[in-house]
Amino acid sequence: MAKKISAVALVILLAVVACQLGADQPKSVAPKTTKTAAKSDSPVLVRVNGQPITEADLDFFAKKILKLTAAEVAQKREQLIEQLIERQLLRAFLAQKKVAAEPARLDLHFTQVKTRLKDRGEDFDKLLAKSGFTEESWRSELKLPLDWDEYVRRQTTDDKLRDVWKTRKHEFDGSEVRAAQIALKGDDPAADEKRLAELRQQIVAGKLTFADAAKMHSQAPAAAKGGDLGRFGFRGKQPPPYPQITFGLKVGEVSEPVRSPFGVLLLTVTERIDGQLSLEDARPEILQQLSIEMQRDVLKQERAKAKIERP
Repeated sequence: MAKKISAVALVILLAVVACQLGADQPKSVAPKTTKTAAKSDSPVLVRVNGQPITEADLDFFAKKILKLTAAEVAQKREQLIEQLIERQLLRAFLAQKKVAAEPARLDLHFTQVKTRLKDRGEDFDKLLAKSGFTEESWRSELKLPLDWDEYVRRQTTDDKLRDVWKTRKHEFDGSEVRAAQIALKGDDPAADEKRLAELRQQIVAGKLTFADAAKMHSQAPAAAKGGDLGRFGFRGKQPPPYPQITFGLKVGEVSEPVRSPFGVLLLTVTERIDGQLSLEDARPEILQQLSIEMQRDVLKQERAKAKIERP
């Protein structure tokens, strides 16, 4: 059993490092596919600015990196190809910017893994082979996330961190809100918006409390509790658009109707709890969030001008 855990841990370590490229989203960027995985006679699936992504690349990425079954690969095939396209776009962007992590960083990661496994009495080479990697492919898989991390470090100056803290402090300092909602989930969002706008007028005019309106009209599970959603921070517990809307409201203020994947919403804040974290406390989370946002922006920019050809 110990051998199985170690082999899985090795792959997880690679995945964790790769997630520095922006793991909100759902694995929007995959690590670099290696030359060892691609054969010259493998069918080309797509060319990105002339660079081929082959069936062998897809097979290696899906089965060796993500450990997907054949059935899962078939089900997620187009999504996986999109991930490989984005990886190639990032690689080209970083090469154009002449950004690369110091080789010593890669060596350090490599040494740390070998040391940890040796301390547990494990054979690194055997576990590496079992996971589907060679030493060369392992290093290649780590290179893209480390290069991206280097790009983020260069872009994120102390002044930029202070600006983010100044304008978006509530996202990172541990602040929370307690909020409530009225959600309508009819077949006609426009009609639901109109209905909620009328309810909002009554609530703002003091003719009806938000809690009573929620109990009478909301179609969400929290209706019986007056729409109460409990306390939550900016990230984690509640999905968009809940934090984005509620953190912009004062206590007692009622939002305009908002369309969302969860229906048309009317939101209010019943309590605000100020966070106690300092800029230094929040620095790792800020860097992680900026990395995600930078990656999203770079990919949008690079995809817009890329030549992506499918045979």
